[in-house]
Amino acid sequence: MKTEPALRIFEQHLYLRQPGYGTSYITGKYLLENLMAEYSRQQAAKGQPFSMRRFMDALNSAGCIPVQLVAWEMLGSKQALLTQ
Repeated sequence: MKTEPALRIFEQHLYLRQPGYGTSYITGKYLLENLMAEYSRQQAAKGQPFSMRRFMDALNSAGCIPVQLVAWEMLGSKQALLTQ
């Protein structure tokens, strides 16, 4: 990717104005990876193979809500499974 000065300046200002911006990506990645792992375990327990399409369809159908609530909906548990 070519370095675009305007984009670089925008990114630098964004991350300086919102220090938690970058770490939110890391946290979200961690939560989604754990959700995917637990979903996969549940599918295996039912004797079904993991399907990325089914996982993404379920994830997207939950809407734009926190990952913990998506996990509750997808996994059928009130426990905070993603903080283990």
